[in-house]
Amino acid sequence: MSNVVEQSLVIEDLLRYFPIVAIDTEFPGFLRDTPRHTSDEQRYADVKHNVDGTSIIQFGLALFDASGNQPWPGCCWQFNFADFDPDLSASSPNSIRLLQESGHDLHKNRRNGIKSAQCYSLLRHKLFRGHNAKYITFHGLYDAAYLMKVLTAGRPLPDTLPEFLFEAGNILGELYDLKHVANSCPGLLGGELGLTKLARLVELKAEGVAHQAGFDSMVIGLVFTEMKKRWEIEKAQFVMVLYGVEKACVEFKIKASIERAQRLSSLPPLLQWLPPVHGVVNYHPPANDATISVEQTIIPQLPLPQSSSVVVNYSSPGLLPLPQSSSVVVNYSSPGLLPLPQSSSVVVNYSSPGLLPASDPPFNPVQPVQYYFYSWPYPMQFMHYFT
Repeated sequence: MSNVVEQSLVIEDLLRYFPIVAIDTEFPGFLRDTPRHTSDEQRYADVKHNVDGTSIIQFGLALFDASGNQPWPGCCWQFNFADFDPDLSASSPNSIRLLQESGHDLHKNRRNGIKSAQCYSLLRHKLFRGHNAKYITFHGLYDAAYLMKVLTAGRPLPDTLPEFLFEAGNILGELYDLKHVANSCPGLLGGELGLTKLARLVELKAEGVAHQAGFDSMVIGLVFTEMKKRWEIEKAQFVMVLYGVEKACVEFKIKASIERAQRLSSLPPLLQWLPPVHGVVNYHPPANDATISVEQTIIPQLPLPQSSSVVVNYSSPGLLPLPQSSSVVVNYSSPGLLPLPQSSSVVVNYSSPGLLPASDPPFNPVQPVQYYFYSWPYPMQFMHYFT
């Protein structure tokens, strides 16, 4: 608890240059075991029962760039949580014994660890929101579930698996589960193997203590790097497909794609040119009635007061299609102080503390350069696509 803010800021700064994030969690075992060949829905019901009834012990994180480099050799973090009480909390005795044999001091964590109820907003905004990162896990269903619980202030998991996948996708975004990915890689035993054996098969040697989440996350990231050298694994087909519930994940992605296509088909033709993007975008007014240019940018961040608003206002008072001379301006002001025509603006409230993307140097409020959300007369539709 004493250094979680400091280290979260360090990690947030490094994420700009090392956007591949390997993650792992340690938790107190299962209250209810799941049969091997059960349905995806029953498996998730067991996950919800176990995660809702127990508390996370440790979260590990390691950072990499696209070439597999780390900020420095052996770089990883462990977040030790105080939520688990070794004397009172529900647990599996065998799992607790394994963790203690691996060096976990659960009573020290209880005294000095991170209180997730106080730090969930910090962790969510600094480590998981708006960084365009790729998150890598191994056998990651429980890792994703425990992170969802931490990052939503201990709220029970959603009742159904599709609801869980929707919420997890919103927070974790581009998530890869290497145990599922290994199933498509020749020579990796169809993915039916543990992390240690997978590391051995890709000829990776790493020194450390297993079942410590920091070390395990670093191994996951190094394995991902080695797998990329041998196979083409950064494919959309692998994103947000978790081992053990693969069928449900694929069905959810197909359904979401169909629904998105149906929504897009109902929009005016000009809007259908806009591709889904994340982060801040540059908008260039159309050169004619049929073209529009959008480019994604990664730029630094600027602290804003807790109740700040961003006003996105395009200068033409008319509705779409915008004339060729139109521009887009970004104004930053307090809520309610800037009267704007209803047809040409939207106010995006940003009420939670944290950082909001901004340009570098800080934007000039009268200069038509960058903005955060596409928002024409269809604000709710576009908030869904462009976040």
